[in-house]
Amino acid sequence: MIRLVPVLLLALTACSTQQPPAAPAFADTDPCALLQSGDAGQLNGTPAKGERQCDYPFGALTVRLKLVSAKYADESQKLLADGGYGGVINDRPLTRKCVDSSGEVTCDAVVEVRDGELIGLTVLQRSHDLNAVGQATQGLAAKALERLPK
Repeated sequence: MIRLVPVLLLALTACSTQQPPAAPAFADTDPCALLQSGDAGQLNGTPAKGERQCDYPFGALTVRLKLVSAKYADESQKLLADGGYGGVINDRPLTRKCVDSSGEVTCDAVVEVRDGELIGLTVLQRSHDLNAVGQATQGLAAKALERLPK
């Protein structure tokens, strides 16, 4: 009986020092969980999941959301070099660039989640209003940031 006491103490100590489960890491985040029907109109079907990306078929526009492991400065510079501009979404830096090609506006954006962790968005909508599609892109970036595990 005396020999069981140290074993029980050891077992109790091991149980009491276990850490709570960690929050999902950025790399483990499901990109199809970051936007929902209603964020930019109703979804027309199920989002299509790829490797670290998700394509959302909203009524008036199509969105590709990607989770990217890269330096924000590098990805941002690519958009700035082609006429994009920077901004801030929920205290996080964002760069976007929108172009109109024959009545179809495409906006590319990148927002920094943490150092080396980015959300990339490509939004496509039949329109001539670069600003409206750009604002929709920023709104979608804000929604994705809100839903991203902390």
